[in-house]
Amino acid sequence: MGPSLGRGAAVAARRGRRADPREVRRGLRAADRGDVLTTRAIDATVQLPVSAETAFRYLSDPRNRPEWQSSLLSVAVPPDEEPHLGQTWSETTAVGVRPHLETTVFTPFRDWAETGHWRGVTATLALHFTDVPGGCRVHATGEISGQGAWAVPAGAAGLMASRAIAADLRKAGRIMASRT
Repeated sequence: MGPSLGRGAAVAARRGRRADPREVRRGLRAADRGDVLTTRAIDATVQLPVSAETAFRYLSDPRNRPEWQSSLLSVAVPPDEEPHLGQTWSETTAVGVRPHLETTVFTPFRDWAETGHWRGVTATLALHFTDVPGGCRVHATGEISGQGAWAVPAGAAGLMASRAIAADLRKAGRIMASRT
């Protein structure tokens, strides 16, 4: 784990002596000296066979998510609530995670973003929509962070997130295309 520093491990203090004076290597803790923190970036771009307006309307509505997001079982959002800036909802995933989410950016047909929290894990996702010939391009960016005991699971989820999001967006594109 990490580069070899060319010296042995610190030894415990013997009776009547101080502990080894060498410093603990930096980078093992967050900058505030708190718990270990892991952050993984998300980046995926897909072409969809529908307009940016159609994609934005479908993808920004949390009620549609269980249909196209492979890891989701259900979403709790009022049935008559239209998507908007500040909208909040909760989800239940296939692995039992139940994050609480909020829409943080809502620029119709162009940009949409969310932030989600569950225990020691925080995730952000932003979608940028661009019309292109034959459909639209959706660029997804974000990150998954975990703190303390949640650093390892967040890091593992982050390793797969870009590919999973791209696959889910392509599935959403197929669903939207079949309805037009």
